[in-house]
Amino acid sequence: MFFHKNKKASSPAMGAEVNTGISMEKGSKKLSGKSSKKPSGKRSRIPRTEAPFQPVEYGGELSYRIGNLQGIGARQRQEDSFCIVNAIDHGKMKKHGLFFAVCDGMGGMKDGKVASETAVACLRGAYERMDKTEDMAVLLKKAVCAASNEVEGLLEGQGGSTVVAGILFNDLLYYISVGDSCFYLKRDGHLYRLNREHNMRNEIYLEDIRKGIIDPTDGRQDPESAALTQFLGMSGFDETDGSVRPLPMKAGDVLLACSDGVGGTLSETQLLDALEGDDPVLMCRNLEDEIVSCFKPHQDNYTAVVVKCCG
Repeated sequence: MFFHKNKKASSPAMGAEVNTGISMEKGSKKLSGKSSKKPSGKRSRIPRTEAPFQPVEYGGELSYRIGNLQGIGARQRQEDSFCIVNAIDHGKMKKHGLFFAVCDGMGGMKDGKVASETAVACLRGAYERMDKTEDMAVLLKKAVCAASNEVEGLLEGQGGSTVVAGILFNDLLYYISVGDSCFYLKRDGHLYRLNREHNMRNEIYLEDIRKGIIDPTDGRQDPESAALTQFLGMSGFDETDGSVRPLPMKAGDVLLACSDGVGGTLSETQLLDALEGDDPVLMCRNLEDEIVSCFKPHQDNYTAVVVKCCG
């Protein structure tokens, strides 16, 4: 069974707290066409060693500017959802941190829109209840697992969503992802991909590396390479990707959390060019201009949250 993703458009709104179906800011920009994704079964993984938790005291010096983008692409409906928490109230941002999440519903399954909205609502609620004196990397993972259980229970294992989410607290970044949504850091003129996609392509790469094969051709040419191996709501969900230790942020850093309608459409050079400047709202407009200029006949829904760290 193949899983299709569908999406809808909204112009960037600075500091908005948004997610489709919960507190929406809408618009639309339509292209044309379709695409497909397919989940797969079990895969091997590389174990990680967790560092002991050190409580973090309040005292962050950075502030954040936020932009967001959402477009329907070639789809008939929007099945991405996102939220941004504490973007408007700078007092809350300083004391409680900033939270953002992008979820990409799987339209080829049962109601991807409901799956992504449910995941976003669960994650937002979990963040608002978090004890910031505890290990937020652990709490974030628990929140994602709870969101997966909620989606699975609601849609009886027949629906799903990807997720990429981050917390900025005391100048530290905690992040997590499941599926093929993307998370990037632009720092000192360079673009870094922070997360790994859960798909068959990467599983094939890992298996080849274990066999001593460095050539990535097998993974790229495999017809099932885009099949997701993990997503929220799947039966047997058991793997996330994300930070074990928080990543220290600095002034000038730019974070981009996006669905694969952005990361799977634009090259790293296009992303880097779009993220130039100081205004994340303009960065989001640049991203949309780049997406539209690609003229993809099967353009997926696209959603992005951009955060600029300011001194």
